[in-house]
Amino acid sequence: MELGDLILIPKLDNVALIDKSDGSSKTIDGTLCISIHHLLWSSRQGNDQELWLLYRKIDLIEKKLNTPNSGGSIILKCKDFRILQLDINSADDLTNVVLSIEKLTSQEQTLQYPFFHKPQTTSNIAAPIEDGWTAFIPVSEWSKLLTAHADEWRISYLNKDYKVCDSYPSAVIVPQHVEDKVIISSANFRDGGRFPALCYRHEGGSILLRSSQPMCGTNGKRCKEDERLLNAVLGPGRRGYIIDTRSISQAQSSRARGGGTEIDAAYPQWRKVHKTVPRPHDLADSFFKLIEACNDITCSTSQWISRLDNSGWLSAVQSALNAACVTAQCLHQEVAAVLVHGSTGRDSTLVVTSLAQTILNPDCRTVRGLQALIEREWIQAGHQFFSRTRHGPYHPSNSQSSLTHAPTFLLFLDCLYQLHYQFQYSFEYTVDLLIELYNHAYCSDYGTFLGDSEAERVKLRLSERTCSLWSYINRPEVLEKWLNPLYEPNSGVIWPSVAPLSIQLWKELYLAHTSVAPWKDLLSSITQIKQNHVAVRKVAGKLQLQIKRAIEEMRSNPDLCYDEENQDEHTRIAQLSLESQNT
Repeated sequence: MELGDLILIPKLDNVALIDKSDGSSKTIDGTLCISIHHLLWSSRQGNDQELWLLYRKIDLIEKKLNTPNSGGSIILKCKDFRILQLDINSADDLTNVVLSIEKLTSQEQTLQYPFFHKPQTTSNIAAPIEDGWTAFIPVSEWSKLLTAHADEWRISYLNKDYKVCDSYPSAVIVPQHVEDKVIISSANFRDGGRFPALCYRHEGGSILLRSSQPMCGTNGKRCKEDERLLNAVLGPGRRGYIIDTRSISQAQSSRARGGGTEIDAAYPQWRKVHKTVPRPHDLADSFFKLIEACNDITCSTSQWISRLDNSGWLSAVQSALNAACVTAQCLHQEVAAVLVHGSTGRDSTLVVTSLAQTILNPDCRTVRGLQALIEREWIQAGHQFFSRTRHGPYHPSNSQSSLTHAPTFLLFLDCLYQLHYQFQYSFEYTVDLLIELYNHAYCSDYGTFLGDSEAERVKLRLSERTCSLWSYINRPEVLEKWLNPLYEPNSGVIWPSVAPLSIQLWKELYLAHTSVAPWKDLLSSITQIKQNHVAVRKVAGKLQLQIKRAIEEMRSNPDLCYDEENQDEHTRIAQLSLESQNT
């Protein structure tokens, strides 16, 4: 069946649109068109107002009938937090529109819009700097490490057919002197085959690993190959830390289901630390409550703050940052090896490892470094992007249709926002880029966030059939709008405050749809101020140089009248010029 066959009513006149996100009741009459990938609506009131809505952006569809045969309303709750209402006069037309949208929003991956999207290539758009699909391949990303520390690490293709671990990439970095057969045995002992793999080497030689939980079970099963693999990354007499992102009780509960955590006697050189990060279903529930509170503009300030606190979202952000800071401290201050895992190692584990690298590594605070981090720690590391973003904020965790959805990647982006808020000069990009990444993760024209693993993306042939988001973002004319005008490269470590009072609500994302946000033009104003400041400094510098040359010329040329008595005045003028440059 073709997608066009799912459209029961391609065009409908006299459809009123109401944007209910900000509590507005303004009704605009127009024409609704249903295409195979977009829901289109255009105004008939001569103001050229239009709506282009990708179906994957629709999170929930609600139908409200007025009276029998008198039409009703369609409520579209979107993943970007907007709530749109379409008023239709006929009950039959209303039903046909709802059925069409429902069918078009539930299509498989190969029928998603990125497989049909062709970016514009007009002459006024510069060609991409590089192909985003090949920009961050493991061989190039790990080249410096493999060159400088070839005696410690090697790149292995033991997973080239994805049979050792179907959620890991085909190429992984492993200890140089550990045979592949040892790693395969370790994979058989770990949940989903996710054996301990290198994700970062810090200065001084400390290393960061990630994996899934060991399958110890109630009998306390051991794996000598797994123990050997972990001990191989420790130097003589050195200890390591295992950061478990579950609580002690959660880890013990996993043991009853065949999982668990490392047995202390089997890993005597490793110290276990539990730093709880909320599980996916808890995150989904918090996200639902957060947006529910943000959309309620009728409650009082005290009630709103209470609902925000009860959502648990800001506590989840605090927990994730706390776990990342502990991980970073072990790496930086104790120069110890750290292994991070939860249960499957595809959610909270990736939040902690990627945040720890952002705290420690200044490269991760650049635009390209952020892209590389997302590729390495999320896309190639097997985060289930398509499944986790199938639904958004309007589906609670107990919804039968949303058993796999979770805003794990959003939690990571929100934590980056917190770091950016506390260290705004240390990031090359603005928070607007983080918002853009959120929107593309949940609904995109590009194929970067499709698929749940590298194996699935290879099967879908995404690099051949879709375009990369990185190719778009890295175009100079596009990249410019994501650059932070206040950026001052900081080569040091940034240690954020994780106190509750330091955790801020991300207003630019969660509240942008509710009203005209007062911060919208703030960044452009800052940019203009900085440009003016640079211009003034250039003029002051030229003036200072001219005065200096004039004084030197008067001193060296006896034909010019140089008044020694006025030397102090010349010096004062030069000093004023210097002060104007520094102001």
